[in-house]
Formats: sequence, C-alpha cells, structure tokens
Amino acid sequence: MMKGLKVRNSATRGLPLGEKSYLIFSPWSISIYAMQKIAALAKIPVPTGNPWVPSHHDPATVPVPLPVIIVSVEGPYTERDRKLWTFLLHAVWEELEESTIHEMSVRDINHVFRELGGEHDAKWIWESALRLAKTTVEWRLTDGDARYEGIAALFSAEVSRTAKAVGTLRFQFPGLLIPILKDPRRFARLRTHFMIELSGKYAVTLYELLESVANKDVPIIKADVEELRSWLKVPEGKLLRWQDFRRYVLEPAVKQINKNPEGSGFRVRMKLQKEGRAIKWVVFEVFKTKERQAIDEKLRTHEKQLSLFDVRLRQETYEEARKHAPGWDIYTLETEWREWGARRPGWPPDKPDAAFIGFCKQRGGIPGLRLGDQWGSHCSKWDHMTDKGQLISARFMSD
Repeated sequence: MMKGLKVRNSATRGLPLGEKSYLIFSPWSISIYAMQKIAALAKIPVPTGNPWVPSHHDPATVPVPLPVIIVSVEGPYTERDRKLWTFLLHAVWEELEESTIHEMSVRDINHVFRELGGEHDAKWIWESALRLAKTTVEWRLTDGDARYEGIAALFSAEVSRTAKAVGTLRFQFPGLLIPILKDPRRFARLRTHFMIELSGKYAVTLYELLESVANKDVPIIKADVEELRSWLKVPEGKLLRWQDFRRYVLEPAVKQINKNPEGSGFRVRMKLQKEGRAIKWVVFEVFKTKERQAIDEKLRTHEKQLSLFDVRLRQETYEEARKHAPGWDIYTLETEWREWGARRPGWPPDKPDAAFIGFCKQRGGIPGLRLGDQWGSHCSKWDHMTDKGQLISARFMSD
C-alpha cells in the first residue's frame, strides 16, 4: 500500500496547515440530502475494489453513465483523459455529494498509472486535467433523461503554476452531473485498472462500449459503420476507406482487449455484415471468462439484498406528484414513501408511479406553507413523517 494514500476524505488531503474547507448549504441541498437517502435504499450501482491497489481477485470497478461514454465532444479529449477522469471518479466516489472540490496528490495518482505501464513523469496529469477542463460535451443518448439538460462539461480543475508547485490537483465534477453519476440509470461498469493499462488510441473507447453490454442477457453490440466511427471518435476526414478503418482502428483495439481477458473479464469477437456488396454493420459479441462470471454472480447476490427497494420512477411522475403535494420537496416525499413501503407487505408495488402519486395525493400540500397545527395533524396521520430529511424540507418550505 502506498504511503499516505487514503480513499476517503480526499477533499482535505494536501491542504496547507491552517487552511480550512467549508461546506456551504443552500435550498438545493435539501434535494441532495433526500437523494442521498434514496441512494442508500435503492439498488443504485456503486464502485467495487480499491482504485489505489490493482487486484485481479478484487478488481476495481466504477459505474459510468452510458451517455458519458457515447457523447459528442468539442475539445482535445483523448483516451488518456478518459482514463484519468474515470480513475478520479472512482477515487472520490464516496465524497461526491459531501465536497464540491477535491484535492489529490499528483504524485500518488501517477504512482498508480506508472504501476500499470504509464509514464514516470507526472507532467501528463496536468496536461490531461487541462484538456478535460476545456472539453465541452453534447449529449447524444439520454433516453429522455432531463437531468442532462444544461450540463455542458464533465470536469473542471485548477492547473495554475501554484498548484503545480504544490503538487496537488484540485478538481471537481459539475454539480448537476453528480446526481447522474450516483444514479446513472443506464451505465457501464468499467474496470478501472484494466482501462488504465490499455494503450491503443481506440481500445479505451471500444472497451467502454463493450462493458455497456457485457452484463446483458444478449451481450452484443451491432453498430452501423458510420455510427461506430462516431462512437470511437475517429477524426473527421480520416480513415474513410473501410479497409483503413478496420486495419488501423477496429482490429488493433479488439486485439489489445483480447490480449488480457483476465484484466477485462471477457473476450470479444467481431463479425461483419454486408448490405449489398459493402460492409454496413459491425457486430461485437462479448464472452465472459469464468472468473468474471463468478465475480459478477457475487455482485448480483449482494444487490439482490437491496432488491426490496429497487423502484424506479419516471421523470414525469415527479412533475405530476408536485401538483398533488405543493410546497413539499418531492424527493423528500419519495424517500419517505420508500421507507414507509418497505415496512409493508407487497412491496415493491406493481405500478410504482401510480402508487407514489397516490401517496402524494394523500399527503396534499402544506397549507399556507406554514408549520403549526397542520404539522401536528400530519404527524398523527403519518407515523413515518418524523424522518430527518422531511423535517428539513418542512422548515425550508415554511421560511
């Protein structure tokens, strides 16, 4: 284990003596608090393993939203930047909602990458952080998830001369992106260290795409050639001939991924399909190794313990629920509803959206948005309303 390395509390790591960090609360923090409680209850994916310690027996994995992988970028976004972004996400996962700015030793970061075949000089980390900070994104595959609206960046960092002299990377993930990172809906579980080991220009992105289907019942990707070129970020005007695209992009990437099935946990087979005389489709089939199957089965067994709370609501359900419970923080009500339902037989409900709306109808609005007698009558009617998150919401809405 590297000296001084801690996965937790990275937000205070490296602060000069006497310097303090502050946590500022705003009305928005109420929803964040509620979402934290929901995350604890629902079967929301979480990382596994230790990002600081490579291990084949306990591989470090981190869930990354699929739209983050299949995203249109504007800026110098390289495969090395993808690796750094994923590693940093894994390293500060537990602190994403606790601290807006994270601090981490560049030397410690580079130690992990160097163990996995990276450079000895840590200069690349500053260069990569700067590229990430300059990158803007346009979401292409959100499946109607309105949470992505208004998010135009993946990362920001301080790369000043002073920061470089101190050797501490100060960075943050966009505030609006954090709830999505913690509850991605659709995601790929990436093996952090295997991804870092990949050196091919297109192997990193192809690996991310393959992981997005690796756990499906039918682990296959079928992509139009032009669509695949876009996903893999092949520069416009480059490698336009199919023979060149196959020779310099697809075959090297597949070969490198298959070179270490123990690291990735699978092998991939590529097939081609024609439309007329031209190659129209590329099909990738994923075959898990026995070791990967055993690890995934263990993870599924653990997740089944939380299946009681695994209820997903549609985005429009929240809007409808707000109409029936005006004044309340809707996410706080969702938390209470889940906790209340978990104590009753027949959970989860067959129609969770209708059930939640019904719950909100019974709750109703806060009369005049005030506490007082109404508060007491609500408490006598709903014995589960003494939850801390609900109390915070009531105080906020009454101000």
